[in-house]
Amino acid sequence: MFSVAAAIGGTAFALAGSATPSSQAGVAGKEVCAGQQVRSVESGGPAGALSDQFPVGTALRVTNLANGRAITVSVTGVSTGCALLNTAAFDSLRSTNSGQGGAESVLRRVRVEIVGNAPAPMPSPTRSSTARIRASGVVGQVVCDGATIGLSPVGGTAGAFSSQLPVGTSVRVTNLDNGRQTTVRIIGVGTGCVVLNSAAFDLVGESGKSVIKRAQIEKVT
Repeated sequence: MFSVAAAIGGTAFALAGSATPSSQAGVAGKEVCAGQQVRSVESGGPAGALSDQFPVGTALRVTNLANGRAITVSVTGVSTGCALLNTAAFDSLRSTNSGQGGAESVLRRVRVEIVGNAPAPMPSPTRSSTARIRASGVVGQVVCDGATIGLSPVGGTAGAFSSQLPVGTSVRVTNLDNGRQTTVRIIGVGTGCVVLNSAAFDLVGESGKSVIKRAQIEKVT
């Protein structure tokens, strides 16, 4: 098997050898997620991506067409979109808006390509309340499935209250509507499965709202 990268007019093209397995034929180098924007999810660690179309381990090359920056990342978990980048990956691609003093929060002009001997895309599942986001390789036990998450006006360091989980338990909370995620400890008894205090809710909630209707809660300790 051989692989040749040729630069033509400033654009890189990958030419795969004929030894590519038949199940992979025509997949490597194929552009995917056409017409879709690429967003970020607040998650630490090395640059990586989440996807509901490609298996974990798939290598994707993401290019921000607005500035020409590109990065190749592996899919590390499942999301509710074709490609969702973690913090490190997104930061390497976004452009600083010098006129406004801010930075991109979404990549609107982007190209996503499969690289290497990657698996073919999986059929996109129907989006539902049971959708799962995995921002890291550590998968916790899903609890309170289907429960909404409320907001408590209690201040202080980010934390949560629960009527079902013992004080001291760590839970990872993912807002399935915006991809935001945080891990907090249960610090007291609440009126629901998980109720976030102000600091924690600000990390995953949406401005003007006091409840997260589509959430995933995982027990990680």
